[in-house]
Amino acid sequence: MSKNKKILITGVGGQGIVYLSNIIVEAAMLSDIPVSVSEIHGLSQRGGVVTSGIGLGEHCSGFIGKAGVDFLIGLEPLETQRCIPYLHKNSSVIFGNYRVQPYSVNAQMAEYPDVELFANYLEEQCNEVVFIKKFPESINSVLYNVFLLGRATRMKNFPFSAQKIEKAINTTVIGHNREISLQVFNLGFTYDLKKQSV
Repeated sequence: MSKNKKILITGVGGQGIVYLSNIIVEAAMLSDIPVSVSEIHGLSQRGGVVTSGIGLGEHCSGFIGKAGVDFLIGLEPLETQRCIPYLHKNSSVIFGNYRVQPYSVNAQMAEYPDVELFANYLEEQCNEVVFIKKFPESINSVLYNVFLLGRATRMKNFPFSAQKIEKAINTTVIGHNREISLQVFNLGFTYDLKKQSV
């Protein structure tokens, strides 16, 4: 990695934002890259917003400012959309179409934003965008985070190789969860976007 990078992971409570952060931090440590993390927890027990900023490189904090994110991993589309101010033209984004409806939508006081339009907007504004329209049915939703991480390792600007992330999973995840996480990670890595249904 030639320069400092900032990664932002966003979603809602229960989607494994902290779990994903721990894997990425371990990958940085295994790579001898200085790393720092800044996490913001909302009402995570009630599906509140959770974000994790990861700074990679010398004197690079996990604090995220406007236009400060190089790589965004969005576990929930609406929360991904809320992160637009943190992106810049060279940012890379990966996010999935797994919606956690906020109260206003459930109460029919508002409509959930059009995710396809949002994905198209990002493609016009950012360097590289991967949108997972539909996750494979064989994967439990609690592991969508690991699936996205697997696919992220194939993107141009992701700072770690698939091999380094696999090593980090082996180091940080214990028991039966390790095997499942590695399987889902590899499914994400090999996922063919061209096979997504329109």
